[in-house]
Amino acid sequence: MAVVGAQNPGIAGAVPSPVAASGGGDRVPPGSRVHVLNGGGAPITCTVATPGTVRGLAVADQVVTIPNGSGIAGCKYFDVPGDLYMDPADGLVGLAWSGTTTVTFWVEGPVSS
Repeated sequence: MAVVGAQNPGIAGAVPSPVAASGGGDRVPPGSRVHVLNGGGAPITCTVATPGTVRGLAVADQVVTIPNGSGIAGCKYFDVPGDLYMDPADGLVGLAWSGTTTVTFWVEGPVSS
């Protein structure tokens, strides 16, 4: 499991630096946006773990299907809101991957002013 920090391009822009998805899952900052590239031969899923309840109600894990393909065809991005998915034990959001071969991702943090 790896902790992956957010990349912020600032006003000048930046080229993202994807990292490999970890077989044991990854941890990312709450309130960020996750961009996933799946260069494999089949779609995969990314499960965003829900650590418990919100206002006493259970919240289902968020399961996102990532299509396979090269370039934009194998890409999907999604938000991980902290109020739903932040684990109070470490303040991060847990991601679990159904497959990691040729799967890379980067995390974009919230825009600061």
